[in-house]
This record gives sequence, C-alpha cells and structure tokens, in this order.
Amino acid sequence: MAERKLAITATGQVSNQPCYLHGWVVTTALSAAAITLQDGLTAAGDVVGVIPASTAAGAVQMFTSPIKCTAGLYATVAGTGTVLFIFE
Repeated sequence: MAERKLAITATGQVSNQPCYLHGWVVTTALSAAAITLQDGLTAAGDVVGVIPASTAAGAVQMFTSPIKCTAGLYATVAGTGTVLFIFE
C-alpha cells in the first residue's frame, strides 16, 4: 500500500477502508477539546486513540508499530484545530 495523508478540521472519515495509522501531526493548535480516533466508518467504532485537548501546533506522534484499523478510520473533532493523518 502507498502512504496517504489527509488533513482534517472537522469530524469525519479519515479512511473509508481498512488501513494502518502511522501517526499524526497537529498543524493548527487544538482548542480545549480532544480528538478521538475510532476504528470504523462512524463514531460508533472502537476507540484506537485520542489526541489530547490543547495540543500545540507542531506536535508529532509517529507509531513504531502502526495501528491497524480493520473497518476504516474516523475522527471525532470536539473543538477546533487541524491534524494531518499519515496512514496506508
């Protein structure tokens, strides 16, 4: 699989198919609300990660072992900010 990148600013699908999440970069600081990552096509999926509230721009999280998302990857954005997801 080829690496893909997607920047999000609002709740929605990051990937609509099975994928491996390699990491994320905050490009615009998050407000005082976290971003929840789910394995699925909706917010009903299993939680696979959380990006903490008030994460500063420039924060990077790269996983040594990618997180397998069997149904897709969905992000619930409770506030404001921009995150670039790196996945395949």
